[in-house]
Amino acid sequence: MIDKFASGHYYGTNAFDRRFPRIGLSHLRATVPEHEVKEHSHAGAHIVLATRGRYVTSASGVQREGPVLVYNPPDVVHRDRFSGEGGWFFAISFDPDDSRELYEQVSLPDFAIRNHDPQVIKQAFGLLKAAASRDAAKLDLEALTFNVLGNLYTQIPLSPNPPPWLKRAQEMIADMSSEDLGIADIAKAVGVHRVYLARQYLRHLGCSPGDDLRQRRVERATQLIMTTDQALSDIALVCGFCDQSHLNRAFLQQWGLTPTSFAKFSNFKEGFNYPRPD
Repeated sequence: MIDKFASGHYYGTNAFDRRFPRIGLSHLRATVPEHEVKEHSHAGAHIVLATRGRYVTSASGVQREGPVLVYNPPDVVHRDRFSGEGGWFFAISFDPDDSRELYEQVSLPDFAIRNHDPQVIKQAFGLLKAAASRDAAKLDLEALTFNVLGNLYTQIPLSPNPPPWLKRAQEMIADMSSEDLGIADIAKAVGVHRVYLARQYLRHLGCSPGDDLRQRRVERATQLIMTTDQALSDIALVCGFCDQSHLNRAFLQQWGLTPTSFAKFSNFKEGFNYPRPD
């Protein structure tokens, strides 16, 4: 028999839990070992933002490094879990009645999706900081919640049918993000002119190769913060930043909080006071 959790209930222990009519905001430590997590569902829709550890999910979408935002509709059976120990996650929960009403208002799919969009995750981090501070008004938290939900499945309409070499360029940037890559290096590797590469990147992917490289570096740095205890200065160098201050600026721009603040959310300890907004 598949377990069905009530809205706001998870395999974890709350560090904080804020409840409003039909909405719950919680930061939780995963307490059940990976092998003991069974297939289950939830009575209400929910969103999970993994902030520490390696989060394993069957949700639809391309897998990338760093934080992942997962949306699960009500009653969808899954076995999302953390690999190993020490996982932490921020959960946004909706009551069952509200979950069904949201389909009509937001047009969300009826299957689980994963999202790595920096703007959406940045909004989720903003909601986590606000909820943790205890100072935000109910209206503010509800508005931030619906901003995250409303943008979760929004996609920028880009030109269809990208050329095959564009995927190779993306893979090269992902694999060599810590190196001092130039457009000429990538263009030569995939066999196109550097000007054509830049234009097609923007047309099909909505960003420049440089934007993609910076995003990959920040994602890699975030992944290391989530899964190791390395010093931020070392992480900066490993990920291709010239120093920690360079990492700080890129991290703040992408996620809306500094690496130090994120590390505190990621390495929560009992009795710890949540970081103030940056």
